[in-house]
Amino acid sequence: MGNGRRWRRKRQDWLTRDLDNAEFTLRLTRWLAARWSRHEFDVGSVLLDYARRLTEAGRREEALSALDESIAIGNRHIQDKPLRYAPNMAAALLTRAHLLAELDRIDEALSSVTGAVDIFRTLTPTDPDRFEPVLFAALTSLGFWRHQRGDLDGALPAFRDAATLAEKLPRSRDGDRAMALHNYGAVLHKLGQSEEGLPFIEQAIAIRRRLVREDHDRYERDLVLSLRNFEQALSSVGRYVEAIEVVEELSAMNRSSSPAAESDPGSA
Repeated sequence: MGNGRRWRRKRQDWLTRDLDNAEFTLRLTRWLAARWSRHEFDVGSVLLDYARRLTEAGRREEALSALDESIAIGNRHIQDKPLRYAPNMAAALLTRAHLLAELDRIDEALSSVTGAVDIFRTLTPTDPDRFEPVLFAALTSLGFWRHQRGDLDGALPAFRDAATLAEKLPRSRDGDRAMALHNYGAVLHKLGQSEEGLPFIEQAIAIRRRLVREDHDRYERDLVLSLRNFEQALSSVGRYVEAIEVVEELSAMNRSSSPAAESDPGSA
């Protein structure tokens, strides 16, 4: 217990110093912006970092205020200087969406992430290597929250586009690739398009089988989830022999598997 208290105290001290530094940087940048308008862009950037540090310190409402100010700066300039202001604005909208979701304000999170997706779509052709991974994350969150709200028709195109982008992710992000393929296939199945969804779930299973061999404890739950959806989709299209084989596989492994909600999509 003593070591735990000391670790928490040291971490709190670090967070306090880190936040103090961020506040000083923000004050300095505001001072510069008040004298030279070109520094307003820097204020927006610093506010993004400041919001992250406020969130780490547990001051989430203040973090939201900082993000709102950063977004407002972007709104003032994005029409005249889109390539300069759009990346910061999209990042602020996406960060705001995740923070709102943590506060269980899902409808507001959906509005914010939709704005982020729209901007990242326009930015991606200008620099795919930079923006495609972030667009993938935003689309996955958009699909997840729409699914959470029961809007499967709305979740489907977001998951479809995320699955398309997932093909370009590096090998180190195979877990995310499998998640995207699973999400798209599972929602197709739930919308009565099981035949179309099966190949995507099957691809997710192939990736997750390999990941389980590499890290059983981390990935077995994901594999179980995909296998359950696979069995349901196979049954719905009358492929009962294959469905039984999947059930037998699940029976052999489910005693050591973590519980997984059926048809539950992943999240970014």
